[in-house]
Amino acid sequence: MGQLYRPAGRMPVKMSAQEISAAASWIRHIDPAEKRALLLRVRQSMETELRTLVAAQRATQAGAVHEENKAESDKDTRATEAAYLARGQAARVADLETGLLHLTQVKCADFSTGAPAGVGAIVRLRSGRAARIVFLLPAGAGTILDHDGAQIRVITPASPLGRALLGARRGDDIEVELDERIDEYAVEDVQ
Repeated sequence: MGQLYRPAGRMPVKMSAQEISAAASWIRHIDPAEKRALLLRVRQSMETELRTLVAAQRATQAGAVHEENKAESDKDTRATEAAYLARGQAARVADLETGLLHLTQVKCADFSTGAPAGVGAIVRLRSGRAARIVFLLPAGAGTILDHDGAQIRVITPASPLGRALLGARRGDDIEVELDERIDEYAVEDVQ
């Protein structure tokens, strides 16, 4: 495996002791059936979020046109604010629906044959002493999955880390620019 070059003074990525321990202990192969089960959990989480958001959006829309929200003066913006909120929620609903559609198209391929990381890959990374496991998916960013005592964090190719991982192989070193700093990771495993 490749060595990670760490310039003096570079701080490692902040992770909890539980995340470090769980990521360090994860070494076994995750087969495509297990990946499909993890992907299903991400979809279920997004579907729950979608149902909640649709209900909230409907309530906000109803409130925007409710008699109590009619402007009492030219300075009263309750109805306008409620309409903006409803529009924002509608956009989030559309994003979730699109994300769910994209998740149905994910192939749970086995990347352990040396194939470069792509959508559907589970990747173990190390930065200094900190390790993390990520599941590269087109949607569901931020979802954390517990699997065999390890935490797997969903990221997308739209994120800086996701972009850097596309095409990376086991043993590669990658750099991720965030704000004005560069984080470096060693790719320890791609599955």
